[in-house]
Amino acid sequence: MKNAIITGSTKGMGRSIAEKLSVDGYRIWISARNQKDLEVAKNEIEAKTDNEVMIHAIDFSNQEQIERYADEILNTGQTIDVLVNNVGVYIPDNLKDDELKLDMQMDVNFYAPYYLTQKLLKQFEEQKTGSIFNICSVVNRKPRVDGASYTISKFAFWGYHKLLHQTLLPLGVKVTGFFPSSINTSSWDGMDVPKDEFVQPEDVADMISTILNMKRGTVPSEIDLVAINPDF
Repeated sequence: MKNAIITGSTKGMGRSIAEKLSVDGYRIWISARNQKDLEVAKNEIEAKTDNEVMIHAIDFSNQEQIERYADEILNTGQTIDVLVNNVGVYIPDNLKDDELKLDMQMDVNFYAPYYLTQKLLKQFEEQKTGSIFNICSVVNRKPRVDGASYTISKFAFWGYHKLLHQTLLPLGVKVTGFFPSSINTSSWDGMDVPKDEFVQPEDVADMISTILNMKRGTVPSEIDLVAINPDF
């Protein structure tokens, strides 16, 4: 059975991706901070598909926990067929603020996917196959003034994505970046916004599934996902 690792995957886009890939026949490795949420997600996904779901509670701001998780995956001796670097955090701030909220956002938005991917990199190189999906952001196309630290952290991640794409392409490992604008997730709950005009998590999941079924010679490098509502 093929294996798919999705970070930040108990709700929202990560959860939709996990569900879709489980339906597609993958053993799913999901991770987030809350053990109870992971157990609920595992039970619900397995009930729908009968495919195994592996769960790991991780603080993605902690390098030691991330690298221990990577070692657990590698020690299984199984192939790593899909890695989705989805975990992220958004804390608003501005360059005019007395102090930026940079440390946490760099830890989760850049260092977390960096540490995890780097630990798994040798496995991908030896396999000479597999797919990595990096969930970047619309701020990589248009920086957000009221999300200064978030923008900085996502630009660091984008730079890493581009290097990863170029490094692994000759080996046959596909690296694709997604650049979504507003996504219909629980972060908008309680707000008067047109969520039906946002990017839908299920559409992202379906797109990943489609890419995984493309011929070996086709490698989408960067995909922009724009909400139909121009205000979002």
